[in-house]
Amino acid sequence: MSLATDIFLSIFKLGLPMAGLSWFLFFQIYNSGDMDRTADRKAINSHIKSLKATYKAKKKHRINLVQDKWMRFGGGFYGLAALWTFLIIEVSDVYNFTFHNPGTEALFGDGVMSLIVEALMNQLQNFLSAFIWFSYWDVDSIVVLMLTAYAGYWLGIEVARRQSLMPIVPWIEKIRLLLKIPRP
Repeated sequence: MSLATDIFLSIFKLGLPMAGLSWFLFFQIYNSGDMDRTADRKAINSHIKSLKATYKAKKKHRINLVQDKWMRFGGGFYGLAALWTFLIIEVSDVYNFTFHNPGTEALFGDGVMSLIVEALMNQLQNFLSAFIWFSYWDVDSIVVLMLTAYAGYWLGIEVARRQSLMPIVPWIEKIRLLLKIPRP
């Protein structure tokens, strides 16, 4: 692949999703009043560290579903990239199982315990693949992938800091009008 292809794939596979996820998480953090919108990068990183400490100290880990999973992967940039990769792996596994199901005979051919062990091993493999997320994505330049993901991460934080909404609602409205879908 060429460098331009790597940049294009990195933007769409990781950069834009990282921007959306980091915007979602930090928009909630800013709106809850946990962090000041004028905080610099050092303050943001220290707040993430305090979130991790709070997460580890609590027995019940329900902040919200996305933030909970983000903290499980370590929080920060790396944790968010691992979370996104894990979501993609899991969704593709569910899709493959749903639409390419080998049948009950193939699933239970070696017994129920074998099926359970295989499912647990698959989950562990997915979790480990998510932690080494940069090797999961199919691009030749890991440097481009990392830079694009990091830029997306900070773009989402900056958009959330400025109290901006992602322009999703106008896009949905344009698609609704284009497809002539009536308003609910």
